[in-house]
Amino acid sequence: MAIAMDAQHWMDELNKNQILHNVQKLLKTQTEKGIQKYGTTVAPAHYTFTEWLEHLQQEMIDAIVYCEVLKFKYAHLVTLEKLIPNE
Repeated sequence: MAIAMDAQHWMDELNKNQILHNVQKLLKTQTEKGIQKYGTTVAPAHYTFTEWLEHLQQEMIDAIVYCEVLKFKYAHLVTLEKLIPNE
């Protein structure tokens, strides 16, 4: 019974927290995308240890690029905001 209560508590927290709810939706969407593209979900046997590390590196490099883009866009917005007089 305690396990069921723990699971229900977790689901309640998930539903109350918009960030966690968004992450859950992203995971669902990404899983569906992977199944459509590859016909299956992630399985450890799909790649060797080194291949998994290489995939992780590629994803992390992409994430760093995305961070740089967002920093650039934010700096641009801040600059624009300074140019527009407050009303």
